[in-house]
Amino acid sequence: MRKAFILMLCFCVLGLTACGEVIQQENGGSKEATDEIASTVSSLSIEKDGSISSTIIEDFFESYYDEDGLKSMIESFIEAYRAENAAARIKLKGCKVKDGVANVRMEYGDYQAYAGYNGEDFFAGTIKDANMAGFDLNVTLQSVSDETTVSKPELLGMGDSHIVIFVRDESPEQPEQLRVNCFDEILYVGDDVTPVGKKSADVSLVQGYKIIVFK
Repeated sequence: MRKAFILMLCFCVLGLTACGEVIQQENGGSKEATDEIASTVSSLSIEKDGSISSTIIEDFFESYYDEDGLKSMIESFIEAYRAENAAARIKLKGCKVKDGVANVRMEYGDYQAYAGYNGEDFFAGTIKDANMAGFDLNVTLQSVSDETTVSKPELLGMGDSHIVIFVRDESPEQPEQLRVNCFDEILYVGDDVTPVGKKSADVSLVQGYKIIVFK
């Protein structure tokens, strides 16, 4: 995600440079299931109750910070954010450093908490709500099951379906990859999004809108 976001800033200080989430099982989607799976890539999980689960997997080279120091620093960032955003629900669910790799799991009560804490232009919810929130849906998306496409009129007709949107104003020097896990079957994807399963897709976070539509 963006180098500007608060958790990323924390990891830049510690020598880490990426963010992500736990990979979900194909028939999964619950926090309990995903928490038990050993993560191997950074990813973001969209939960059915509207919460966002995240796991950051990155090399951890700094010798002057240990696991407890990393955990303490992340918790201090969370407390600082909540001091200014009392309604935000953010939890550090796990923090481990092993064999030079850090695994940090975060949970956000809703997409607003995730977007605000991380400094991201991000949405996860229904298409109807995305349109009401002012996100630009004047896009063309590709079906994951056939050669058909949909544009804004069709999307607005699918108002109760779900959509994930990442907006980047510019591309990073090194393109960032993120696996996004949805709680239901993916229907359509936009540019720079590659389905890797019925409920998962890899997103290249380069400039522009990156969109996933799912049931």
